[in-house]
Amino acid sequence: MKGQVFRRCTRCPGRARYEEGQTCCPKCGESTYTWCYIVDVGVDAATGKRRRKRKGGFDTKKKAETALRTVLAKVDHDRYVDPSKLTVGKFLTDEWLPAMRLTIEESTWEGYEGNVKRYIVPRIGQIPLGALKPPKINWLYADVRDNGRLRGEGPLSVKTVREVHVVLHRAFEDAVRWDYLETNPCDRANPPSATAAKNARKKAIQTWTAEEVQAFGAYIEHHHFLPVWLLAASTGMRRSELLGLRWQDLDTDRSMLAIRKALVVVDGKPKLKDAPKTQHGYRTIRYAPRVAQELADLRRRQLKLRMAAKDWQDHDLVFCRDDGLWWHPDHVTETIRELIEASGLPRIRPLQDLRHTHATLLIGKAGVNPKVVQERLGHHSYAFTVDTYTHLIPGMDEAASTSFDDLVFGTHDGPDGTHENKEERDA
Repeated sequence: MKGQVFRRCTRCPGRARYEEGQTCCPKCGESTYTWCYIVDVGVDAATGKRRRKRKGGFDTKKKAETALRTVLAKVDHDRYVDPSKLTVGKFLTDEWLPAMRLTIEESTWEGYEGNVKRYIVPRIGQIPLGALKPPKINWLYADVRDNGRLRGEGPLSVKTVREVHVVLHRAFEDAVRWDYLETNPCDRANPPSATAAKNARKKAIQTWTAEEVQAFGAYIEHHHFLPVWLLAASTGMRRSELLGLRWQDLDTDRSMLAIRKALVVVDGKPKLKDAPKTQHGYRTIRYAPRVAQELADLRRRQLKLRMAAKDWQDHDLVFCRDDGLWWHPDHVTETIRELIEASGLPRIRPLQDLRHTHATLLIGKAGVNPKVVQERLGHHSYAFTVDTYTHLIPGMDEAASTSFDDLVFGTHDGPDGTHENKEERDA
């Protein structure tokens, strides 16, 4: 017998099984029943005995037969896994993450692994995969938000909680595709919406004025990370792009650079990879004369170190340690964060918010077309650039209103509140 369906009493303590042709429970005489199946799922490797699994609760015979056929198909193809033994943690760490490593970028995989090990497994890792329900997933989201911060106090951002949901949803989609789950429980959970995460991301952006950028540059004038800061401020490059920049990527005659490499952290160690974050990341950027002079000075200092070093590690990196090896990205971030705090200037996230500062100064102060800013930053779309930065730039609505008045009516209110004509104002 591989499997069969049957009726079982729902009233009596023993849950007696109905025999063929019976209309009432043979033990209690009641006629309330549920449909069940029992199936042979193979031999237990430890004991050598046959294993049988039973499941009930089906309100019709047809539903029980459909579920039985599904289990039998898995047994026939050697894909049956006892849901009571495969936990969420075991599935994620032993099956899903290893499979993902072959299909996605290493830096993306690192982010998935971090979310799994830091937020998901400690909270729901011990729960059987087939027993995980939407309410428990909702609890996970709330607990990650309220108690997930590893350093400091306060809740985690909505964006981080959304990222946890994205990882879990993708993992359970694969669990369904691999026949471990019938449906994805995340589909019925209530994660933060993508819109809420986007709005939270925009609220987290802090930018400096041009004067504050200049003041910080003066404050770290003699620090060895000054060239990193200046290039970041004048180009809006990502941290991985800055630290992966090579001398061969620079056209010093035209003060231009090409972004072709990125330094990412894999398994806790820096690694130079061949591609930027996305295909839009491949781009060419012009940098300022002030930066060109600083890079030329850095090149001369680096050549002297190279000649004096006994064991120079030649990776052709623009920003490197005294032995030619790359800086660990986290060290660069932490060092600049400490310098910002010591300077007394408003706190911003090192390099990340400097990238935002670059964009807002170009659009809001210099009047540069957002399309140009999109291309400099390597964003995937013009709409993303506009949506991210225009809300940070004060006075844009007032300027638009004044421009329309000038264009159509030729008049608008003067500085003292009086109504003046465009020709009078120009005169």
